[in-house]
Amino acid sequence: MIELVFKRAEFLRFARIFTLLVLFSGVTSIARSQYNFYYGSVLDALTKAGIPDVNLSIAGSRVGTVSDKKGAFSFFIDSIPATLVVSCVGFETKTILLDKTSFSLTLYLNHEVTELQEVEIKAREHEAFFKDTHYSVLDYEIDSSLTYLLIFRQGVAGVELLCKNFNGDTVATSLTLYFKPIRLFKDCLGNLHVLGHDSGFQVFRQEHRLHLIHPVNLKKFDNVLKNCVAATPEILFYQKIMNHGLGVEYFGINRKTYLKQAVSQVNDENKLKMMRRNADDAALLMRASHPDSRDEFVTWNYVHKILYRPIKTALYKTGNFICIFNTPERQMEFYDLGGVFSYKLALKIENVNDGRWTSDIIIDEQSEKTYTTFVSNGQYSLYEIDLNTGMLRKRLTLFHYYPEKVRVAHNFVYYLYDVASDPDNKILYRHGF
Repeated sequence: MIELVFKRAEFLRFARIFTLLVLFSGVTSIARSQYNFYYGSVLDALTKAGIPDVNLSIAGSRVGTVSDKKGAFSFFIDSIPATLVVSCVGFETKTILLDKTSFSLTLYLNHEVTELQEVEIKAREHEAFFKDTHYSVLDYEIDSSLTYLLIFRQGVAGVELLCKNFNGDTVATSLTLYFKPIRLFKDCLGNLHVLGHDSGFQVFRQEHRLHLIHPVNLKKFDNVLKNCVAATPEILFYQKIMNHGLGVEYFGINRKTYLKQAVSQVNDENKLKMMRRNADDAALLMRASHPDSRDEFVTWNYVHKILYRPIKTALYKTGNFICIFNTPERQMEFYDLGGVFSYKLALKIENVNDGRWTSDIIIDEQSEKTYTTFVSNGQYSLYEIDLNTGMLRKRLTLFHYYPEKVRVAHNFVYYLYDVASDPDNKILYRHGF
């Protein structure tokens, strides 16, 4: 009898424990389905050491946490997307976009630097960097403190390659090129090339003379270098156009093992959904060559060039990051130099009625600052993108209307301008700010 009572008590105790385990499992399952768990570390961008006592808070809520002695943190939030504000005394505040891209975050903070109030530079500061009564600029590229220009006489005859320093002094020239070039191209490894209709040549500077070396077939050149968009000591980053230009895949190739690793993919989801709903549009996109009929060509051209315009996205190396600009979603994705996801940033771009954002991304390789442009009635304005918050700040309004090939180097903005009264008199201008 006593043994029976003991077994019954033991059974009841086991039943209680089992019930508690079931309830705890159910609660945990519900929590996992309702909450998103993020974790990671906050590091000093300069030393890569963990930063303790960093405040991490979800904007518009009471959710937050503080990093530990090694800079590690973790937290739950009940809904995404959300904005994470990362702040610490002595460091610049960073604003992070949280979504389902990755729940593991590595956040780098830059030391706070006190800057003087900046003033927008007006048109009076513009100057002609290259202007010649006999020559026009076909194309240009900036490499460190040097500017390379393809210049030609009337009718693209007598093309020469010219190299100028930051002060505008000519430091090297080439002989007259024996072929008709199309443009200059700076590859992902930093080498400069002159591209023709069927061949490409690498530019080599030897004291005061510029030489064209390593000629290669343009098809082979495109296969190797055209889609290489950035390089680190370990990885070459490539892009692959997908879905008829409505998507771009980014991947890396290890320079030692030649192994491929996926990085990210950017798609215009709205246009892809529209294409799937319209079989006729999909058929026209599948047709690479345009039809012979004029009416059919108009429709084909409208679908390819207007209705399903290829997305604008870019991958750049800026400082210690690989940055992907997802213009359809107005976001920026940051990866370390090994291609590992770090965090995401939302671009604070306002919708406007009197102009449009060009989706151009311009990197000043010297200052490691990032810019984009806004155009209204042919007049372009340069905006700096804050890589901590995604905010845009107007820096400059260009003097000339409809400029071509806008670039920024050493806090100067360069652009080509085609004089309206003279079709063969394209000038390279620059503004300082």
